[in-house]
Amino acid sequence: MWTSSRFSAAAFIVLSVACSGKSSSDGPNGSGPNGTNSSGGATGGNSAGFCVLGAQGCPCDATSSCLHGLSCNGATCCDAATGSCSPPPGQGTTSSGTGAATGIGAATGTGAGTGTGSGGTSAGPGDPNDHGSSGTGQTSVCTPGVVGPVITDCGYPYASDNPLTNVEFNESEVLRAIAPSGGAPLASVRLFYNDEHALTLGVRSVSVQSSTGTTSHDFPVSALDTDPGAVRSPQTGANDLVGNEAGVDPVGRPMWPALFVTDTTVDVNARGGDWQMGGTPWNPSAVFGTWKAAVRSVDTTVTPNLTIVTPDADPAKNDWNLGGGDPIPASLTTSTAPPMMGMMGMMGMGKGGGMSSEGYGAEARWDLVLVAGHSYRIQVMVHDGDQNKVGGDSGEACVNFCADAACPEYSLPCSSDSPCPIETESICVNGCCI
Repeated sequence: MWTSSRFSAAAFIVLSVACSGKSSSDGPNGSGPNGTNSSGGATGGNSAGFCVLGAQGCPCDATSSCLHGLSCNGATCCDAATGSCSPPPGQGTTSSGTGAATGIGAATGTGAGTGTGSGGTSAGPGDPNDHGSSGTGQTSVCTPGVVGPVITDCGYPYASDNPLTNVEFNESEVLRAIAPSGGAPLASVRLFYNDEHALTLGVRSVSVQSSTGTTSHDFPVSALDTDPGAVRSPQTGANDLVGNEAGVDPVGRPMWPALFVTDTTVDVNARGGDWQMGGTPWNPSAVFGTWKAAVRSVDTTVTPNLTIVTPDADPAKNDWNLGGGDPIPASLTTSTAPPMMGMMGMMGMGKGGGMSSEGYGAEARWDLVLVAGHSYRIQVMVHDGDQNKVGGDSGEACVNFCADAACPEYSLPCSSDSPCPIETESICVNGCCI
């Protein structure tokens, strides 16, 4: 799926087709016991119904690398210190609870639907004594490979006891399209970005001012060596989510392109994997086009502390030349707009008509393993390249996806006996060429 082809932008239309998965009738709530509490969100692995390449217990990425603290052992990412290759315990993102709690029940209802139990695992900043609400018995019945309507604001903002649900995203128009495909043995989520400034890939330096002086620390962000460029397993700078040296904007959102995933097979209304609910942000597996880094400064001498994010200067404009990015689906370059075009227009998709460019285009791609036939809520989040609005210039969008038993679109199946074609410059990962 790593190609060297180029493209010209034509009329842009929605990438996804409308699909409303059917819900079974409500069965009675299960009577399973309460789940155990956890002090934080999921940290990786596959017990939550998906597995991101490079995470513990998951396949190594396309460069045979794993996330920080992990090592690639026999194509699986394992804890470098303990040698454990099992995904971390305490993950549950298949039904939604109250606040930021999520849970999975232990019992099955006897009605027409499947009831979830009253228990669950706390994941994020919710009340540690809150085990999540009882299940509704609504299970997702979906058609594998079908992408649902794009949810431009992901159902936010709204006021609640969790302040993150009330955070406004003011630059969602930079998100031009989301394209999930595949599932098992491999899935990909492709995000297409375009704006008058280049995509921010991460925070490369953090300076902290205190009463005793100012300290600075640098963090690696993949350089744009060619314009446009292409990088596998990009470095995204400071990745801490809390603390003075976190790589987040003033309201706590990751400054790097981030993916959040919730398995909604058991509960079609689940949101436990969302950023607003304390979900885990997943770094992109590859990035194409143009991008730049940013500097974050924190002044701790004032109350509340003052955080300012300053992006670097823009590189040369590339428009929609993505430097060898994945091919744009044919549906993006046709002039016939499907029914979802109006919603896409709200996101800035097709701004100005068709696949218009404001100067800087990019694609971020995430490679992961899903469960075929499962339904997923996919949330993507990016920051543009000027950061001049209160709280930070950030965009989000969500889409529902039914995983297929296939490789991603534009990806050929492969094996040790059937390697990827040399001309595609692809690598065989988990049975698919990427």
